[in-house]
Amino acid sequence: MKQKKLLLTGSHAGSTAIAVIEEIKKRNLDVEIHWLGINYKNMSKYDIVFHNLKSGKIENKFTKNTISNFLKIPFSFLHGHKAIRQIKPDLILSFGSTAGAISSFWAYFLGIPVVIHEQTATAGRANIVSSYFAKKILLARESSKKYFNKNKCEVVGNPINKEIEKYKHKPPNKKVKTVLITGGSQGSIWINEAIYPILPILLEKYIVFHQAGEGKERAYKHPKYFGFGQVSPENMIEAMSDADIVIARAGANTVSELIALKKPAILIPIPWTYNDEQNENARYMEKLGLATILPQTELTPQKLLSEIEILVRDYPRVIKNSENIVSPDFRASSKVVDLLQSFL
Repeated sequence: MKQKKLLLTGSHAGSTAIAVIEEIKKRNLDVEIHWLGINYKNMSKYDIVFHNLKSGKIENKFTKNTISNFLKIPFSFLHGHKAIRQIKPDLILSFGSTAGAISSFWAYFLGIPVVIHEQTATAGRANIVSSYFAKKILLARESSKKYFNKNKCEVVGNPINKEIEKYKHKPPNKKVKTVLITGGSQGSIWINEAIYPILPILLEKYIVFHQAGEGKERAYKHPKYFGFGQVSPENMIEAMSDADIVIARAGANTVSELIALKKPAILIPIPWTYNDEQNENARYMEKLGLATILPQTELTPQKLLSEIEILVRDYPRVIKNSENIVSPDFRASSKVVDLLQSFL
């Protein structure tokens, strides 16, 4: 029998895609896996056929790259058509982005079934477009259903890094000793500028891990301060597991990982995300009793310090209340691959 071809595509979903790939490998499925999009370094250890697609995008905030990124879309559209005709996949799983929308569009007209996965608590622009061409829409959160055709939808959770399994039963400390600050893979200037002025106060009491973003680090010498630029997903999971409280943005994967590890957090959502995505992700975690939301418009060093002090004071209560929280994401990879197998 001819080996089936599965094409994964998208961007800003590297860890989600990897979780699905690892589940496929775990089952020893006879599937040739292709990836169309950004060539993630942490995917290189898997037996995957890469096809680079530097897709343009529509940005929610105007920057120096907004116009050039938009003008790339027509070229990406043609490039995507050529790539899919060459790959000839039996099934496409899209995690969103322009690459995912382009792939879904051409797959529909080429008679290739498409499954999409929405990681956020809302819906990305690209996935909304892709949903019209998809056979099935997999959702991380029930709240996303209102953006799609409900007859196509199935809530499966958000596939998360398998490294979390190592730490999910790790008992929490009785009091706060370590604080992790992360602005996402690229770091956050907003969070960095709020953190640096209050570091001397924090370091009097806590060990501080600070993922500032590549090129955004500052030299700060102190035996209890550990600053770094970027970090692998596996090392970030380890850093989260070692932290007692976390200060972070509210990307879908970050929130999923924090919930799985039951980490009390102060979340500072990016305010310009499409459909207010990060605020909705943060509210999902807040409802579980694990997160405090600090709007970026209110972010100052003193306000952040005040929120940290409140969370430290409430830490024993939050930890106690989190005992019965069960992450909806631990079986997500398995559910996604079950669905893929039904198509293949």
